[in-house]
Amino acid sequence: MTRLRLLLLLGILLSVVPGAAAQRIVRGTVTDAATGEALPAANIQVEGTYRGTITNADGRYELRLDTLPATLVARYIGYETARRTVTAASGERQDLRLQPVTYQLDEIVVTGEDPAIRIMREVIERKKLWRNALRTYETEAYNRFTLANDTGIVSIIETFTETFWDRARGMKETLKARRETSNLDIEEALPAALFVTNLYDDDVEVGGYTLIGVTHPKALSHYDFRLLGTRRLDDQVVYDIAVEPRNRLKSAFVGRVAVLDSAYALLEVELRPGEAFLFPPPIERYDVTYRQQFSSFGKDFWLPVDFRADLALRLNLGGLLAFPTIHIDQVSRFTNYQVNVPLPDSLYREERYLTVDSAAVKAGTRLAEAGGAVPLSQPEEAAYAGIDSTMGLERAFAPTGPLARFVKMEARAGDGDERRASARTDRRLRPSIDLDPDLWYNRVDALHAGLRLEVDVADVLTLRAGGGYSTGLEGADRWSYEGSARLEGGARTTFFAQTGFAAGTDLRYRSDLYGRFFNGLDVLLGGDDYFDYFRNERFFADVGVAFSQPEVRFSLGLQAERHASLQQTTSYDLVGRSARLRPNPPIDEGRHAAFTAKLVVGDDFDVAGVFGRRRLALGFERNPGDYTRYTLDLVWRLETFYRRRLLPNTLDVRVAAGTATGTLLPQRFGIVDGALGVYTPFGALKTLGGVPYEGEEHLAFFWEHNFRTVPFELLGLRGLARRGYSLIVFGGHGRTWQRPEASDVPSLGYVPRVPDGFHHELGVSLSGLFGFLRLDAAARLDAPGFAVGVAAARIF
Repeated sequence: MTRLRLLLLLGILLSVVPGAAAQRIVRGTVTDAATGEALPAANIQVEGTYRGTITNADGRYELRLDTLPATLVARYIGYETARRTVTAASGERQDLRLQPVTYQLDEIVVTGEDPAIRIMREVIERKKLWRNALRTYETEAYNRFTLANDTGIVSIIETFTETFWDRARGMKETLKARRETSNLDIEEALPAALFVTNLYDDDVEVGGYTLIGVTHPKALSHYDFRLLGTRRLDDQVVYDIAVEPRNRLKSAFVGRVAVLDSAYALLEVELRPGEAFLFPPPIERYDVTYRQQFSSFGKDFWLPVDFRADLALRLNLGGLLAFPTIHIDQVSRFTNYQVNVPLPDSLYREERYLTVDSAAVKAGTRLAEAGGAVPLSQPEEAAYAGIDSTMGLERAFAPTGPLARFVKMEARAGDGDERRASARTDRRLRPSIDLDPDLWYNRVDALHAGLRLEVDVADVLTLRAGGGYSTGLEGADRWSYEGSARLEGGARTTFFAQTGFAAGTDLRYRSDLYGRFFNGLDVLLGGDDYFDYFRNERFFADVGVAFSQPEVRFSLGLQAERHASLQQTTSYDLVGRSARLRPNPPIDEGRHAAFTAKLVVGDDFDVAGVFGRRRLALGFERNPGDYTRYTLDLVWRLETFYRRRLLPNTLDVRVAAGTATGTLLPQRFGIVDGALGVYTPFGALKTLGGVPYEGEEHLAFFWEHNFRTVPFELLGLRGLARRGYSLIVFGGHGRTWQRPEASDVPSLGYVPRVPDGFHHELGVSLSGLFGFLRLDAAARLDAPGFAVGVAAARIF
């Protein structure tokens, strides 16, 4: 009886696992039967299943067969489909030769509308139907990036994942295998499907642009579709259609699509971004071409079979710093789709996008055993064999030019584990230490030189200390010193407390645009000293809370200060100017204490004006018995035209305002900034030279609209557009107020600069000169005045 049971069990096993016993990987080529030429990206599928693959650039393929016998089906537009049955007795190599079908260019009858428009209209309508019915799918995804410079392949990385997509919950991937050349040092697991662009989508993200998809519901309004001709796929007609944007300023594609008749579905596409695909310096070149094929799965769900991309990127900073061209060749392949099936809920309980099947990855051989890879080309095989851990990316993409020596390329390939272990140990055992110089020059300090030390301990405690010496002052005034401690903790919500002291030369009024270092450069070059100064010895303490989403910071503070006047000590400059700088005015001396509160919503303020910001800052300061001061600073960016571009047209505005009650100290006056010499950044009245307007109350409104490269594109000046030149129109309006009884401070011998009315100006800028400068020209409207200046270019 026992023997009979064993025989029955053996029979059952043999009957339920014939596929496992017969599993094999077949390899071969797909070629043109007439010419013998390789057919790249030909589709090979196991008949009766959704398992398949594509050929590589040399026409080679490899595919896992789970059961035998199995029939291979090879398809290629313009060729007759070929079939080959593989049995247990068949060899591993299965070459397939496809017979070409004569290309047919049917007579096109012009009826006022190109036939391609009707065809694409039907494609768009059919897509709505099947997309609405598509709820979930899972598939196996393979992706390979081949990185090269102008001389050859630098590195390769391959990943193989199981991919899950849910219309409501999004996409998740599980990593099954990976392989890379030994010079890569990537600790993190990489997905596969995440890097694939679906060119069937309504909107397609490319390099920061949002391009209108060729099957977008409004594609017929944005594209010109033109029928090129027809081909055959067995007994079915395939339409070849040219694609071009109707408006060259639109973020859209140029290329061609192939549409299957009767199904009205995309079979293959070859697209590249149109003329509006422009980038600012230092990006000198960004060329990309996408190719993709689709096939039907389930009930006519047309999903990607593959994705192939060729990208070339070159960075060049005006010849000062240039990098070799980066070439990236991407090949992706999807197989074994299962459509509208239940997906594991456990995947979506995880916050992370990618999970790792550690057992499968550790085995390290699944790519080959599963037939999961698209075969390597001969140069790629040579790269795997020839690249070792010493051939780092730093050497392959080392920059050239005068600034190249300042670019650190010190990382060594192959020692990533040691570096990461060392970094983790350093974070645990050693604090982070920064030491920075503190330099400036003005008519009171003369030359000031100092150092600032910052120590971060375990990302919780920050200690700061600093000191400096001013050559122009005497006695204790020539020394400055400071120290503070900041304690903070939390993740999404951070609570902080800090306290400290400082003594040294302080600014009588503060600017959000200029610091002491750049003011000192202007003074040394013969400009006016923008600031006034006094001696300040202060103690401060703050507590607050910061939220990351949304970005909000609120703080309460207490400060106790002792103020003293300082005298002007020098008028020296490097250009030998004969006129002396104005005297440094005295201030209201004595001890002052104040309670402060500040609320900041949004980004940090960008002094240089290179980046657009959205930020609101409200300030409150109360000195018991003397004054209460309120301030507002709003910086906001609005996207106006061509929003699909990486850099759309933008309107930037800034409102700065302040008011006070009581008797406000002159060292607490508010200001409206003007130009600092020839430097005219956004947020300053460019036709206001010398010192700023100041007073107990102030109000300023600045705006500028950046048309980017669009005016030059409209004028056909493509060379200027490719260099990143932008046209900006701007305006500034501001004034300050001083109460009549306080408009002159005779006891101090000081008269603040207060205008009689609003200062108005308009101007135009050419941005992008040398990649990082802008040239401003402004005319004053309320009084005679004209100014030309420079500032940092509006790049982003």
